[in-house]
Amino acid sequence: RDWYPGTNADKFWGPYSRPYFSFLPKDFEKDVWTPENRDAYFPLLRGYTALNANNDLSQANDRYLQNAGYMRLKNIVLGYTIPDKLLAKAKIERLRIYFSGENLFYTTQLRTRYIDPEQLDGDGTNGRTYPMSKTVSFGLDLTF
Repeated sequence: RDWYPGTNADKFWGPYSRPYFSFLPKDFEKDVWTPENRDAYFPLLRGYTALNANNDLSQANDRYLQNAGYMRLKNIVLGYTIPDKLLAKAKIERLRIYFSGENLFYTTQLRTRYIDPEQLDGDGTNGRTYPMSKTVSFGLDLTF
């Protein structure tokens, strides 16, 4: 696969095509190749390099393929209904307490904390979307 702008590779090559297209970690430069840092993950940083089709970043390679697999706890509801015996004296017919959560956590091997793997859909956002909201709620269902 060629690494030209306009492909999904833009998501990865953001700092090499349009630097403003990426979420750059604070310590990004520590993992960029330099003569002193030859084991770095990223190549030598040169802005706008990936925009030119006749350069080393335009060559097909698999060095920077990312595993975008993930596992997410999308939705969970935990509840407990208090036994009738305990409720009879208080003249309560039913009492249920519950917890509900959405998007509580996810895990991925994708090498970034700035791009949600579920949103890598090639829609032209370059992985730059708001993260999925984490929602928690607690409830009490009471019937007299």
